[in-house]
This record gives sequence, C-alpha cells and structure tokens, in this order.
Amino acid sequence: MQASLPKIIRMVSVDDIGQGSEAFRILGIKWLPTAAAGQSVDTEGNLKPTKDNDRTVAGGGQDQSANSGKQDLGNGSQVAGKQQEQEQQAIREGMEAEEGDFVNMEIAFAYRARTSGKSIRSKAKNAHLYLKFYLPGGIAVPVWVELRGLVGIMRLRLQLTPDPPFFQLCTLTFLGQPRADLSCVPLSKHNLNLMDVPLISSFVQSSIDAALAEYVAPKSLTLDLKDMLVGDDFKKDTVTRGVVLVHIKKARSFKEGDGGFGPIKGSSDSYMSVSWGKFGKPVASTRIIVDTQEPNWNEWASILVSPDEINAEETLRLQLWDSDKHTADDDLGRVEVSLKELMHGSKTKNMMCDREDELRAEDPDEKIPGTVTWSVGYFAKAHIQQAQLDQQTFNPSIRTVDELKRQVAETAKSKLREAISSKDVSQELRQQEAQDCKEVEDNMIISAPPLDGLPSGILGIQIHNITGLEVAKLNRNRNHGAGDGEDREDEAEQSNDLPDSYCTIILNQRKIYRTRTKPKNAKPFFNAGTERFVKDWRSTEVIIAVRDSREGENDPLLGIIYLPLRRVFEKRSQVMGMYPLAGGIGYGRARISMVWRSVELNMPRELTGWDYGTLEVKAPIKVTERGIHEELKGCKLKLKTKIGKAKMYTREGEGGIWAPKHRKDEEGVFLGVIKRYATPLVIEFKKSSFMTEDNPALAVLWVGEFPDEEEKTVRLAVWRGGKKQLKRARSCADYKGLEEGEEPLGEIELVVRFWRGLSGYHKGYAAKTRGGDVKGVMEVLDTVNDESMAEDEGGEHEEESLLSSSYSDLGSDSDSESTDESEGEGDSKEDSQKRKMLRKAGDSSSSDEEDGHGGIKEVKKMPSKLKARASSLLDGKAGSDDDGKRGPLAQIQDYKRHRKQLHRKHRGIMQWKATRTLDWMVDKAKEGKGRLGEMMEHGEKEQGIETEV
Repeated sequence: MQASLPKIIRMVSVDDIGQGSEAFRILGIKWLPTAAAGQSVDTEGNLKPTKDNDRTVAGGGQDQSANSGKQDLGNGSQVAGKQQEQEQQAIREGMEAEEGDFVNMEIAFAYRARTSGKSIRSKAKNAHLYLKFYLPGGIAVPVWVELRGLVGIMRLRLQLTPDPPFFQLCTLTFLGQPRADLSCVPLSKHNLNLMDVPLISSFVQSSIDAALAEYVAPKSLTLDLKDMLVGDDFKKDTVTRGVVLVHIKKARSFKEGDGGFGPIKGSSDSYMSVSWGKFGKPVASTRIIVDTQEPNWNEWASILVSPDEINAEETLRLQLWDSDKHTADDDLGRVEVSLKELMHGSKTKNMMCDREDELRAEDPDEKIPGTVTWSVGYFAKAHIQQAQLDQQTFNPSIRTVDELKRQVAETAKSKLREAISSKDVSQELRQQEAQDCKEVEDNMIISAPPLDGLPSGILGIQIHNITGLEVAKLNRNRNHGAGDGEDREDEAEQSNDLPDSYCTIILNQRKIYRTRTKPKNAKPFFNAGTERFVKDWRSTEVIIAVRDSREGENDPLLGIIYLPLRRVFEKRSQVMGMYPLAGGIGYGRARISMVWRSVELNMPRELTGWDYGTLEVKAPIKVTERGIHEELKGCKLKLKTKIGKAKMYTREGEGGIWAPKHRKDEEGVFLGVIKRYATPLVIEFKKSSFMTEDNPALAVLWVGEFPDEEEKTVRLAVWRGGKKQLKRARSCADYKGLEEGEEPLGEIELVVRFWRGLSGYHKGYAAKTRGGDVKGVMEVLDTVNDESMAEDEGGEHEEESLLSSSYSDLGSDSDSESTDESEGEGDSKEDSQKRKMLRKAGDSSSSDEEDGHGGIKEVKKMPSKLKARASSLLDGKAGSDDDGKRGPLAQIQDYKRHRKQLHRKHRGIMQWKATRTLDWMVDKAKEGKGRLGEMMEHGEKEQGIETEV
C-alpha cells in the first residue's frame, strides 16, 4: 500500500490485524508424488530425467564439472539425448538441494465471513484489518477492512528433518490468483459509516491482489520453519552468496554519440553502468567523461549475488552510454557475461580476470563497433578458518577441521540410525552430513570475531523494532502534581502525540537505506534491513538514525545509534541487542541485529578507503631534482577537487617552492573530496597577466591512489596546460599529455594525507545536495560528537575517521573540554592538534573556505584584559564566573556556543514551529539554487539510497 499511495495521501498504517474466530475451511487435499522434487518438466508436462545432484546444501554452488562424464547406459541413446537437452536448460538452483524426504500436497481452501452486526466487537470475529490513511495537515481517516471471502488453491512442499521441530523448509505457491472479497468501512463519529466506499475499497482490493500475486506460480514463498518455530528472528548468515567485483578501465573505437557535421568532429560524453542483464536496474555508474572517444575510467564497482540472481540465471551487464543534458541518453553498446560462468570459471572464481570484449547491440544480430577493457571476478563467502576455530565458543571441544568433520559424521549417523539398515542410504547420509556441517560451521563462524586476514566481506543489518518511542516534552506543566509529570511505561501504543518514525542506515558516513514510515506508534515494528559489501570491517562505521517525518519542516532526529564494527564485532561476528536512542528530541530503545561474513578477497589498502573525506596537501610543494621550466617557477598554484579549491604562492627569492600565503612552513591546505575513487586533484600553474590568467602547465593526482590516514610523498609529472588539456586531465585517468609522445615539462613533489569522513569543507556541497542526504548525515555526526559516542582505541586500523574522533558541528564553537574527551589515544600530538583545527573548518568566510583554510585561520582578538573588562561591565559584575551569574553578554555567548545542539533538540528559537518552517524553506531554496547550477551540466548518475518501498 505504501508504495502505491496517491499523492494526496501522505502515508498509511496498519494499526491492527486479526484472523478472527472464523476458521479457514479445507475443501480438499491432494497428495503429490515426492520423487519429482529435483526433476524438470518438459513442454508436454512429462518428467524429464536428471543427472546426479552434486549439491547437497541449500544455497550451495553448482559444480559444473561434477558428474560430467557419467551416463545412464541402461536407458540407451534416447535417455542420453534427453540428458543432453536437460543440461542445456540449467536446473533451478534452489531445487537440487531440496532432494530428500518431502511431503508434497495440493490444498484447496476457502473462507467465508460470518454475518456480523454494526458493532466493532461483532465485526472483529471475522478476519480484518484496521487501517489509517493520513492526509496533509495531520488528518487521519480510519478504515475498517473486513475479509468477506477468499478462495484459492495452493501447493505445499514440506521438508522433513530428523531434528525438532522435524520440518525444515516450507515452499508454497498459489495455482492461479486467489479471489478475495473485501469490505471497507470508514469509521468516524461525525460522518456516515457507509458499507463500501468505491475509492478506498478499490485501492485496498488492488493492494491485496498485488500482494497475493507475488506468490502465484511460478513465484513462490519459502519459509524456514525450523528457525521460525525455534524463535530466532535474526539472521545467522547473510542471504548474499558472494560478490562480483568489476574494474572498468577504458573503452575504444565505439560509435560517436553525437555525430559530426562538416568540419565539426563527432564525440561522446560517455559513461558506463553496471547492472544485471535481466533485472536491468543500474547498480553502479562511472563518472561522465566529456567530449572524447578514448575514455579512461579506472573505476571499481561491486554487485552482490543472491539466490534470486542465481535462480533467474542472470548475466552481468556493462552498458556504455552517451550522456545528454536535456534528452535521453544514447545506448552505445553493452557487454554481458553469464553469472554462472563467473561463479564457476577457473579464471574468475576468487580471482580477477582481465578481459577485452566487443560491444554488442540490444539486437544480437546487429553488429556495432567498439571494445571495452575491464576486469571481473567472483568472490564467494569464506569457509571457516583455523583462527575462527581457535576462537569459536559454540563448541569448544572442536578446534580443527578434522574434528568438525568427525563429529558431524557421528551426529548424522545417529540421526539416521533407523534408516541405515536400508540399502540406498549413502546419498541421504551424505546429504545429512553436508547440511549438519553447514549448520555447525555457520554457528561457529558467528561465535568468533571476524578475520583480520580477510577484512572484506558482506555486512547484514536488520532493524527489528523500537520500544518506548516518544518525543521529549520541552517544558513541564507547573500545575501538575509531583507525580503527574513522570513518564510512564504504560503509555498508549497509538496516539496523535507520537512521532511518525522512520530509520536510516548510514555506512561510512553515507546514507544507504531508509525504512518505511510508521505513523503515530510508540512501538513500531520495522523488520527491515539490507546487506552491503564492505571493503574493510576494521575501519567501518554504521550509524542508525531515527527521524520523525513532519510536514513543512525538516525531519528532526529522534535519536541515533553509533556502531563502529571494530567495537561491535569484538567478540562475535553476529550480534543482536537493544540500543538506546541518544542525542535527539525523543526517547526509545531499538532492537538491531548485525551479521558479518568474510569473502575470499584481499584488496590493496589503496582500494579500501572511504568515499568521503578531506585531502590535506602539506606545504611546501617543491620541484624535484629533475627540474622544471624556468618560466613555471614563478607561477602560483591552484589546487582543485570537485568541491574544493586552494592556492599556493612562491616564496620570495625562492623559485620552485610553493606554500600558502601568510602561513607557517609546516601548514598546508585542505580540500573536500566526494566520490574519492573518481576524483582527481588538479594542480594548475597560473601566470597572471593584465586581464587574464594563463594556464601554462598542470599536474594531476588521483585521490584513490594512496591509503586513508597515511602520509604519502608523491611525485607528479608537469604537463603542458590549456583548456583542452585541463578538461582531459580532470576526467581521464592515466593522463600523459594530450598529444601522443608528449614529454613532461618537469616534476614536482608534494606530501598528501587523506582524512576519511565528512568535515567542514563539505558544508557548501551538503547545502546544495538533493534531498538533504549529506546535510542530514552531518547533523548525525554532530550528535555523535556532542554525545561523546566516538572512542578511538588506537592502532593502525582503529584510528578514527576525521569526524569519528571529531564529529564537531563541522563549524561549531564547542568548548575544548567536550572535544578533548574524544581525542584518540592512538593519535600523535601533531595529529590531535590537526583534528582540533579541522573541527572548526567552515566557520570562516567563504573566501577562506575556497582557499582551503576555513576555520583554521587565526582570528585577531581583542586584548584579553580589555575584553574581560568590557564583558564584566556589560554583565554588571566584576567578580569571577564561578558563582553561576550570567549577564546579557554571557547569555548571548553561551547561546551562540551551543546553538547547534539547542536547535537540533528543538530548543532556543527552534522550539517554535514557525521558525522551523522558515528554516525548512531556506534549505529548500538552497537546494533549488544547487539544481539550477546543475541544469547546464551533465547530471550525475546517482543510484540513490535503497528504500523499503
């Protein structure tokens, strides 16, 4: 319903659901043969024989080489021909592992509601829903939905196991669309309770039909009854089977997106997208390289592989596009590779394989020019390692793989002891051993901490529910008694004063997921989550932010939960707990579970960094011993990233050495960075003339070429400058001049460091981003710092991000006592001082920010004695501040110092809705200004955040 709401309705909630006292009727049961569970059906409905199954565990990989040489000689050439035909049509992955003891049946069912009176009590005896539709202005329309009738046919397959509760998997599917008859009655004290409202009734009916259609054959629903009946509602393993890693390098000789005319040559504004061939939705896209037929991207992308893609027999698709500003992008060709080929190929399984493929058109018979150079590899989840066996607590008696196999074999024989006397039990015993081994292995893996040797893997996060959610009262009524103002635990679960809550998941300071909104509920159940590929769990941070959805104002923070993975997974790879919401305008506790599984991948440290960060370029920049043209030694330098810029000047009498103006020798410049692995640092040599500035030379450094939080000395070749050269250097990787065989003009040396995380140098970018995603993340980081949640425990991989240890308001004047609490023990004195300066970035004027010194520039202050004397006169006191007295000036200074915290908690001037609405309008105007600036540029191919609906 939430996904198909008309615009006039803000949201819908299911406040109550009940099955009533009237039972479903079973019209008939038909027993189905169980021997056909792993066989395919031909076009005439006859069962086709299958080759032996090589996979005994549900979700296991198909070994394409297994049993390839076996033939059933007894059935002759006819059977061999059928087997060959069957091998060409791959068997569904989920079917083969379900061989074994099954109960297959077909059930016809029906439901007919009892005749009920007008009262709600009599209507509640039938299956029902109690809905609320929320209109603009906070108007709620309650609707009673009653199920009057339902008829359908379903097929069930129940897997029997020797372990309680004796049922493992249940797969159900409807044979045809079930027919449902509903009655919708709006409930209101002031209006007529009509028996059926066409608009509401048709909307609810279509929503119910759409939900039932999701399970009509060939679609199905698979339930793990064992986990459901045991009572564990959290995951012990990720749904994702592995990850496909793609390295897009370059494309050549493809057709022009914009054709030439006469002397004007054609060109393309090209980019590449990565997606599944059948599903089609892009998962990742490269940057757009403008006006060239020889783009070099050198970008990485990852895409998760789940059973859905395997069952659909997906293909990995790389598609080349020509970006157009005002019209639809042009398709220039594509490359597709079978997922099974990637998963089981000897060159791509757990390793990268270099490829160069020809582009193909959408029509396979059409030939188009062009090639793509890229690398690809499939990396599966890692099996249990010796380090995990040593640390696991699930079964301390097992410390080696041989002990694990021996105990599993004994357990399987014990379970099947009554069936061992039969003749053909080897296959069943082998399957039982494999299933028990996987179950025990999964329990052992999650009972041990993640591996340092395999830092990359899949992170699963699930938000179950929140209890005791409410908005804090800003003041206490003086007329209430002593006990009237106390908060009670037995507050109503639904009330108009409760928040419309939703949750967002922030991974490495980037918003990746948002749940649906739960209106007016103190105990919302979300049961929503996501799985993501994480490059290095040791430096990864997760933040859960809970917000209140409001009209005409920015959604305020109800509270946040800060979860650095190194702390969360200190003892186990799977955790579930109740975490309090902190730092917002509300109260509550959220139940969250997280699980980690490593993959067989070791990425270079340069590729495991964050996308958001701040680049520090230390002074001075020098010319190396290889020298540089004399005319360039007197030029000033302009350093630019996509969202930041700074300047350096030559020292007096010292050509070839550049430093910031009026700066100390050791101080450098800072520039904000987004999309780090698609962002270059461009250093332009500028020669000032009377009216213009010439650009005789340039140098390029790609920010993704060095690790996070580590000083790196790099040497850059200096190339001839110009508009065309600058455009090419900003977009194409591996820039070595515009002309073939061009020689560099010299070489410069500089020291750089990438501080991961958002900072004050991202404030301008955050104000212009659509939807306020980055601005919302920065507000969350302020809260982490103010609540002293971040803790740095020292060490190479425990060193905090730029804002994990200094999540300052990215421009706030918080006192030094609170900031000193979050300083990392692993930081040196110099690093701690640098972090303090970076906390205040963004406080200065825009010109300072452009020069890369925002917030670090020292401000000339009044003499301390004169300032103290003036303050004491204005406040009407001459004593010390320890007596707690505050005058007007002290109150203003105190409010200014804590305004961010006060505004975030709806105090100060933000306690009035009119002020909050005005602030929301200002933010919308800034977003509109940013969109106007983007209209004349190629739009970024952002994939957006994943949502529940």
